Amino acid sequence: MKPDQPTDRPRQDTPEDLVNRLLDFVRHHFYGDATAKKWAQDSNFIRRYVILWPARFINSHGFTLPAARYQAIMLEVLMDVVRKGNTATVKYWPGYLTHCVQEHWHHHWEEYYGEAKSMRAKVEALLLRCKPVPREDQTVEALALAHQVLTAKRRKGQQPAARSPQKQLPLFGL
Repeated sequence: MKPDQPTDRPRQDTPEDLVNRLLDFVRHHFYGDATAKKWAQDSNFIRRYVILWPARFINSHGFTLPAARYQAIMLEVLMDVVRKGNTATVKYWPGYLTHCVQEHWHHHWEEYYGEAKSMRAKVEALLLRCKPVPREDQTVEALALAHQVLTAKRRKGQQPAARSPQKQLPLFGL
């Protein structure tokens, strides 16, 4: 630990920490004996479509989950793949994991939606009794935004949109 950092202060978990923990889990359980080259080839795809895709899915359905709950769900889904999946015949892990994760979210999102809404009502009732208001956990929103940025595609030769003349200030006030 650096000498200028206080040691008694807890470190706040970031969305990047969550993504790294989930990537480490995937690498350990599904790429155990694979080379570093194979992991380097697949890790960006796994980040976008296995770990970040559910955050965008949640965000598009109008609810959010705390980071700890998001991680617990993702670990549960991945452990189900380890326990129940036909892993011996898998030839392309990124595609298989993407399919498993997306199918899980398509089938169970309403359960998580109900859970999030009931949890929100309990938290709001609790906050009404307390004076200080803690900052809302926005991890899922940050992960959804990261997925959007990573999967955005620009057409060949596409330039950023030019500003309209009405929004630009005149150079000499003319």
